[in-house]
Amino acid sequence: MSNETKNEPLSRVARRKQREQQRSAASPHDSGAAAALPEEQPADNAHEPPSEAGGAKPRRFARTRLIPIWLRLIIVAALMALSLTVGAIIGYSAIGDGAWLDVFRPSTWQHIVDVVEKGT
Repeated sequence: MSNETKNEPLSRVARRKQREQQRSAASPHDSGAAAALPEEQPADNAHEPPSEAGGAKPRRFARTRLIPIWLRLIIVAALMALSLTVGAIIGYSAIGDGAWLDVFRPSTWQHIVDVVEKGT
């Protein structure tokens, strides 16, 4: 039972296969005889808006982005910096016993670097 008999729209892959079959049936390399035209079938593009040029190719819609790529990159970088800062605050003040403002002091980070280098 095909999708057409269920009154369901065909998927993109099914429509593509159907078009390829129609093209291969109408190809000029048949045995010299006129190519057999497929019988009348329901329109593939029943769910697509009609094209402006009558029988021309169906109109392709240009996909516009709601958020431009450059803005996405800035947002991702800002979220990464924010998560790094919040993680350092939680790690130093909640897990450790320091004050949360001490995370932003250079002396704290110098002490962390000294402890790490001393171990190697």
